[in-house]
Amino acid sequence: MSSKKADSTPEPFDIDQLKASVRKSVELEEPIHELRLSISEGLYLLSLGDAEGQLLKKTEKVIDYGLIVGGILQLSLMGSISLEKGFIKIISTKQTGHIFLDKVLKNLTEGGGLIEEILRLKNKLKKLHDDLEELLIGRGILKREENTLFWIPLSERIENVNYAYEKEIRNTLRALVLRGFKNDVSFSILFSLTHDCHLLSEVFGSTSEIADAKNWVKNPKKLAGVDEDLAKILGLISHFFIEKLPT
Repeated sequence: MSSKKADSTPEPFDIDQLKASVRKSVELEEPIHELRLSISEGLYLLSLGDAEGQLLKKTEKVIDYGLIVGGILQLSLMGSISLEKGFIKIISTKQTGHIFLDKVLKNLTEGGGLIEEILRLKNKLKKLHDDLEELLIGRGILKREENTLFWIPLSERIENVNYAYEKEIRNTLRALVLRGFKNDVSFSILFSLTHDCHLLSEVFGSTSEIADAKNWVKNPKKLAGVDEDLAKILGLISHFFIEKLPT
């Protein structure tokens, strides 16, 4: 997978302007071409239960692997690294300005095998969820709340206070499968990871829709922006999730 530059970087943005744009696309139920968040942020949003604000049970054993994969592939799209025959080549160590991506980049090993690096980073990197939550809180999407009893803090929960962002992601992933919508490659990667992390049922409602989505996963070259090299990498990652990780 050769590296691609610049336009795959999650950019700083005007929050009010972005919220207005998101609301418009959601009201019209329109898919969008480019993912407004990083791949890992989008995946993390989909993994949170709407009511409890906690990780969904079905994904909690594998989500960290998915978040790390999302970070690695995002760095490849940005041109910070490349993936050559399943091995990592570091092109630039310059910080991206994104706390999660910078943590992944700093800890990657030159020449490391992709699967070995995923496993190693899963054991080495701490507070991945905290980093992503802080990013999403800063974007006005999540909010951290305390449950109290007589002003005594008992527990903490994460609330999605701007569900429009997640709805926009769901709309686009559905359009990708059900309408053949041509989106940015970041959405194609997010879709593949949604399958790998057992989250398809959070996006697709019926058995037939889920079956259609699984067929797309089996043929990643059909996805927008996915060339032969990336298709092989997505296939390798899916095989890793199926064969090596707990369900």
